[in-house]
Amino acid sequence: MKPRTIALFAAAALLGGVTTARAVTRTEVLVKAKSFAFHPWSAKAQNTTASCNGAYKSVYAPGDYMGLPYDWGGYMSLFTFDQQIAQGYGAGSYPADGVLDCTSGVDCSGFVSQCWTSGHFTTSTIDQVSSVVSQSSMLAGDIFNDAGNHMALFSHLLGNGEPVLYEAVFYNAHLSMPGWSWLNGYVPRRYKNVTGQVADDPSGTTEKPIAINSFPFVDSRDTKNSASDVLDGCGADPSVSESGPEYVYSVSLTQPGTLTVSVQDDVGVDIDVHLYTSKNTNDCVARHDTSFTKSLDCGTYLVVADTFSKNGSPLPGAYTLTVGFTPAAGQSCGAGPKKYAFEGGPGDACAYPGNKSLPFCNPNLGVDTCLYTSSSSFCSKPCSAVGDCGAFPGGCCADIGSGDHYCLPASQCGGSKPDSGVTPKPDAGGDPDASVGGAAGSAGAAGSAGSAGAPAAGAGGGGGSTASGGSSGSAPDAGLGASAGAPTQAGSGDSSGCSTGGAPGDGRSLFALVLALFAWRRGRERS
Repeated sequence: MKPRTIALFAAAALLGGVTTARAVTRTEVLVKAKSFAFHPWSAKAQNTTASCNGAYKSVYAPGDYMGLPYDWGGYMSLFTFDQQIAQGYGAGSYPADGVLDCTSGVDCSGFVSQCWTSGHFTTSTIDQVSSVVSQSSMLAGDIFNDAGNHMALFSHLLGNGEPVLYEAVFYNAHLSMPGWSWLNGYVPRRYKNVTGQVADDPSGTTEKPIAINSFPFVDSRDTKNSASDVLDGCGADPSVSESGPEYVYSVSLTQPGTLTVSVQDDVGVDIDVHLYTSKNTNDCVARHDTSFTKSLDCGTYLVVADTFSKNGSPLPGAYTLTVGFTPAAGQSCGAGPKKYAFEGGPGDACAYPGNKSLPFCNPNLGVDTCLYTSSSSFCSKPCSAVGDCGAFPGGCCADIGSGDHYCLPASQCGGSKPDSGVTPKPDAGGDPDASVGGAAGSAGAAGSAGSAGAPAAGAGGGGGSTASGGSSGSAPDAGLGASAGAPTQAGSGDSSGCSTGGAPGDGRSLFALVLALFAWRRGRERS
């Protein structure tokens, strides 16, 4: 049965919150992309509904997640997202929901626009601030764009020549390795205000903080030279704008005590100091213009020297940071700072017909496929050898049938091999429930050139990344209640872009494998 196309287009241009375009380095573009893809956040019960749409239901069950959720028409900073989630906005949205002002996250063009600091442009208007380049000349921070469909940010090539991308599609903003066929028909483009030839991996960012290894610690820098400008406010005092560049430090305490942080800056410069228990701005627990003292438990914290903005104008410049620590005598370690238990990691239970309320598998955590038996499920990824399955202690790389190899946990290894002679049955079709939002499954995790998970619709599940410039996703078996893609947008005529479907001829089909161990996946069609 030939799969039907199920398209997901970005909403019509929502240009609220447009920023003034400025020159940006390739390093800055990739730093911001990583900050969106690896951002920790928590969904609460209040984020599963939306105040402006009674029919809305988020695909995110309450829990901890990594990567901003896909939000139809979404364009916002990390700080705005964190604030909105804390205020009870819905977590993400899809075309069937409409463009909602009570949901939070980013879509594909909103994500790229944030990384480029260009102001909000869509797949159909991005040509206004970019120019066409050849695929062979692409550099980190360039994009692949299919007008009216989707765009993805290029990072680099693997040793085998396959592309590594950052993109907001399906469930969230994430790192993606979907293979070249995913980009068939896409046009390479370069931001007109990007500078440099390479993207470095600088210290002083949320992904690579500067280590504070001894006390007293003294460090002098200039925020004008920082490649990181992603932390625009602090949950402890959200009314204060910290929208200029910052340097991020990390301190690990092995005993409780008192941390003192102070900063000195020049005339015309305003650098504030902050303390975070995670990279989420709602977990910023202290800020001050010059200094603060905080009693802390054992654990790892982030100290941030961030640039204050006065009337919308950042005041970056030189500063000296001083950090001291006084141990608390006779005290032992407690629970420590907040820790995120991310949903959808290797071996985690995932949504399947027997339990649709479980989370989806998150490619940012290295897994993209939900495998399930009649009574249980777990997140996995394709493999070629057991060495690919290091995240599954005692696990194995097994053929689950039809030559498909996936990582299995130790409890599933050592048994009889699934019957590879059983032919997968195409699903019967049927659109996902539009009221759920019907997210499509997450795209290519590390080492996966194309498979992706498809948890059940009750948890917002769906099929994996499509190929050929966002080509078609199959409709799932209605009896399984699985969602293979976002709800079809009638006519597929929205000009703004961000589609998970599109060009016919080369796509991925969702199959329920009738084996001893079932897998929801999408495999490439081969003509």
